[in-house]
Amino acid sequence: MLALLLAGCASGGHAVPGAGQQTGPPPGAGPRTAVTQARVSVRVVLPSQTIMAGSSMAGHVLVGNQTGHALHVSGCLSLFQVLLTSRAYRPAAAWALCLQRFTIPAGQTRYPVTVWASYNQCGQGGPRHGIPACLPGGRMPPLPPGTYRARLFQARPLAHVPPAITVRVLPAKRP
Repeated sequence: MLALLLAGCASGGHAVPGAGQQTGPPPGAGPRTAVTQARVSVRVVLPSQTIMAGSSMAGHVLVGNQTGHALHVSGCLSLFQVLLTSRAYRPAAAWALCLQRFTIPAGQTRYPVTVWASYNQCGQGGPRHGIPACLPGGRMPPLPPGTYRARLFQARPLAHVPPAITVRVLPAKRP
């Protein structure tokens, strides 16, 4: 039960529904859920390879659907997450608990993602088991400055995961 609660809460603070999302198949469309990964590609596009600790940047996932037809898949809020990882920090993608239908049209489509330079979970009562303490108001603490890899996570395996992008987290500016 705790894992379910964490999955819903951990992604809730960073989940942003995307404009490329649809909640169901178009009228009259039959279900098409089998995906041939060789005919679907994904690529992460970020505006910068640097980010300030504790901040976020908007990017997108470019999906190339060369199947010749729309794909209908299930997810919750988003089909993709891009998380910063390092040798010392390997967060797991947490997906909110709901069920939505998404339509990926044939051709290329952009799906917005937000990359956060902060931890994706924290402990309300202080640090526990490698999880840092939450900031006041339950906010996520910033990642330490350093070199990270922006890795793509998929709600459902749609395509081969592209190589990660190197991102440098810079110290936060002090007011």
